Amino acid sequence: MTAKVAKEVLVNHKLRWSSPLLFDDPFDVLRNFNLGFDMEEIIQPIVDEVIKLIYKRITSGTRSTSFVERSLERLYKLNNVQRDIVLRSNLPNFIREKIQRDTDNIKKLWSKSIPEFRILCLSEVCDNLCMWSLYSDSHKGAVIELQCIDELDNKWVAKPVTYQNSPPILATKQEYIKHVTEQNLLNVDQWSFYEPCVLTKTTDWAYQREWRIVSFSAPEEPGYFSDNFSRPREVRSVYLGCEISEEDANDIISLLNYDIAHVMAYRAKKLDRERKLSFERIK
Repeated sequence: MTAKVAKEVLVNHKLRWSSPLLFDDPFDVLRNFNLGFDMEEIIQPIVDEVIKLIYKRITSGTRSTSFVERSLERLYKLNNVQRDIVLRSNLPNFIREKIQRDTDNIKKLWSKSIPEFRILCLSEVCDNLCMWSLYSDSHKGAVIELQCIDELDNKWVAKPVTYQNSPPILATKQEYIKHVTEQNLLNVDQWSFYEPCVLTKTTDWAYQREWRIVSFSAPEEPGYFSDNFSRPREVRSVYLGCEISEEDANDIISLLNYDIAHVMAYRAKKLDRERKLSFERIK
């Protein structure tokens, strides 16, 4: 972060959690939701699955899923040949319409969630040159290191980002077939179903070694970010950039007193021959 933001964090003990609408990568947390595969390619497998379930229902006499029961309502008076013709001709459109309704509902829920997401972005590393340049005012800012303290209750759980160039797969084709036929419904109303969409980035960003904590905005909270409270004891160290001004460095060091007197401070130094940073402890 910049030196200015570092001072604000150390004074106010708050960290910024943002909606993906503020992110600098347009592929990060995709705005247009999809399951990761083409719907048209699974129409026929779903038709085959429904026909299998229908004939199993007819021959066994036991009740099946409500989807199969609804499909059967118009078919009981037909013989096997007529039934098969009707199924093969009508089922694809029937299934296509059902998939469209389901995906429209999921997309609406997803679109509503994007502005409400609140994501705290963290990194495993403090010495990456690109991150110092991009996020810390070209090495004039600082890095704040956080620590986990077992005896402190915390509802937040940080999870690692996965780096891949393909979209995250939320369900396999077979799982989706079972969902559409109502044999095994996906938890589309649960946050855990969508989590891979928020924890997946392209490999171009792998250098960040990012972890994320995901939450949601408070009811009626305006804007696309929240400044949420962070307990002073959870701050472990501050790393000052190799180009930070003496004024900013002195300001930050002076703030490491009172309730954050335990915080260690380091200052970056350039190792020209190795073309990397080293950190010298100054507090």
